[in-house]
Amino acid sequence: MTKIQETLAALPEDKKALFIPVFDNIEKFYKVVYLIARNEHVTEQEKPERYEDRLQVIRQIRSKVEKLVTSFGLNGEDIVADIASDYFEDYVNYKEIDLGLTNDEFIAVIQNISKA
Repeated sequence: MTKIQETLAALPEDKKALFIPVFDNIEKFYKVVYLIARNEHVTEQEKPERYEDRLQVIRQIRSKVEKLVTSFGLNGEDIVADIASDYFEDYVNYKEIDLGLTNDEFIAVIQNISKA
């Protein structure tokens, strides 16, 4: 477990409950933010067709997550940055992490974030 995963796991139950409507649970929150960071990085590196538009959407979603977590009384920017740091740590160490999250689950949470 990374430091941010330990921090999230140690949150009081009332704080963890705030994540349920959008993310189902705190573990899925971590996985989704990790994937957002990975998608942003891969898009920046590979520069697929219309990558600027994709990056703009990814960054809007990341910003919404930061604001949502901040609305829970936590530091959304720091939490999202710490999870992104976990991704980059794995990336530089050539670790490919299977988060056990399907594309459908990821998309469903992204849709929840968009509605939040």
